[in-house]
Amino acid sequence: MTLTNWGGNVTIAARDGWTRITSLEQLESMLTREEGTVRVLGSRFTYPAQLRCPDGTHGILLDLPGRGAGRLRGEHLYVTGDTLLEDVWRAFDSHGLEPAACPPVITRQTVAGALATGTHAQGLSGGTFSDCVAAIELMDGTGTLHQLTPSDADFDAAILNLGCLGVVVGLELRGRPANKWLCTRFTAAEDSLPERYAAWNRESVAAKSWWFTEHQVVHTWLTHDDSWTPTDSAAQDPADLDRIVARTRRQLMADIGDGQGPTPAAQTLEKFLGATDSKGTFHEIFKNGIPAPQLNMEIAVPLDAVPKAYAGLKELLHVSPYKLHYPVILRTTGPARGHLSPARAAQATYFGFVSYMTAEGLIAAARPLFDDIQRLLYGLGGRPHWGKYFTPELLPASNADGFPEFCRAVRRFDPRRRFENDTFYRTLGLSPARPRTDEPAPSGGSGLPSERTEPCPVAPARRQQ
Repeated sequence: MTLTNWGGNVTIAARDGWTRITSLEQLESMLTREEGTVRVLGSRFTYPAQLRCPDGTHGILLDLPGRGAGRLRGEHLYVTGDTLLEDVWRAFDSHGLEPAACPPVITRQTVAGALATGTHAQGLSGGTFSDCVAAIELMDGTGTLHQLTPSDADFDAAILNLGCLGVVVGLELRGRPANKWLCTRFTAAEDSLPERYAAWNRESVAAKSWWFTEHQVVHTWLTHDDSWTPTDSAAQDPADLDRIVARTRRQLMADIGDGQGPTPAAQTLEKFLGATDSKGTFHEIFKNGIPAPQLNMEIAVPLDAVPKAYAGLKELLHVSPYKLHYPVILRTTGPARGHLSPARAAQATYFGFVSYMTAEGLIAAARPLFDDIQRLLYGLGGRPHWGKYFTPELLPASNADGFPEFCRAVRRFDPRRRFENDTFYRTLGLSPARPRTDEPAPSGGSGLPSERTEPCPVAPARRQQ
C-alpha cells in the first residue's frame, strides 16, 4: 500500500517505495548493502514537504521488538525510537512518574520523530522534549550503531537531528515524580501580552496563551502550586470567551466549507468553552490537541522580543487579506540543548499559526501571510519549528547559529548522505552527495569513538567500539 501523512491526504511514499523495519539486522543490511537515499517516516506528523520520498528515496517505517513497552530502571525508561509519546507517558505514569519534560500537545508522535524535529511544550524550567533524554541509540548512514550521551561531542546534534544523521532506534529517558498542579485559566485584553506575558511565565511553572486576534483578547493557562498568588485582576467573564469561541467557530466553518458539523477543526476550539480552573499532572492539563488537516507554522523568538513581535503581528494581521482560523498560540521554554534548537541557550517564545484545510483539500490561501510572518519574526532573531511549515529561503544567514556544528555531525554520521533531505539541506546550506564511481562501498564502521552506556531494549546489531 502507499504510505500517507497522518491525515491521509498526502502521499509520502509509493506502494513499493517504503519498507517496514522489524529488526536492527534488517536496518543494518539496508544501509550497508543497498544504495540510494532513505528517509525515516514515523507517525508522519511532520509537514509533508519534509517527509515526501522523491524518486530514488526509500521510506523506512520502524516496527522494532519492544515497541511501546519500555523498560524502567530507577527513574529512567528505555524505549525504542518508534514508541509513541502517549506510551512513554503511560509507562512512566504506571510507576507514579512522568518524563522530565512538559508534554507536547500531540502525543501520537513517535518518540524519535518528536526528538528529530524539536518538539516542545512550555515552561521556563525546560519544556523541550529533549530535556528528558539521557542517551540516544543511533544507527548512522554506514550501518554503525552509536550510543550517544551528553558527554559526546555530537549529542547536541542528535538531540534535534532532522532525520539527517541516521535512525534513532532507542532512547533512555529521565523521569521524575509526577506532581499535581493547579491550572488557573483567565481571559484578558490583548494588550496584556506585551505588558504581562513574560511575567506570567516567570511567575508560574508553565504558561500557555492563545491570542484571539480578531477579538482583541488573550486566553491564558497558568500552572502553579498552592503558594501562587494571582496578580492579574482584569480577567473577563468566562461567558465572554464562550461567545468569542462561538463566533470564531462559525467563521471557521464558513471559511473551510464544512458547515456546522463536528469536524476535527471545529473540535479544536471546544477546549476553550466553559474555561474553569483545574488540577492535574502536566499530561492531564496540556494533552488536549486534536489533529486536523491544516497549514501549521511555529516561529520562536527570544522571550524579550515578544513585545516587538506582538506589535508587528498586530499590524500585519490587521492589514492582511488572509485570516487565521485559530488563535495565535504562545508557548515559552527555557534554554534547550540542540545546535538547531530555536531555544538554543536562551529562553524562547514560540508563536503558532494555523490555517485549516478546506473541504476541497486546499490550504494554499494562507501561504503569503505565513511568509510575511516569517519575514517579520526572523527579523527579531526567530527560528522555525523544524517539523512544521517554513520557507527555507526566507531564513537569513544571521539566524544560522549552530548550523556549522550540525553539519559537522552530518559529515561524521552520514558521510555518503544516505539521509539527504532537500528541505533541510537547502536550509543548512548542505550540498547533495556526489558519490565517486571509484569509491568503495561503505564497510559499516567509521572508526570514531563513542560513549557506551546501558543499551536501549532493541535487538542486537553491530555496535561501534
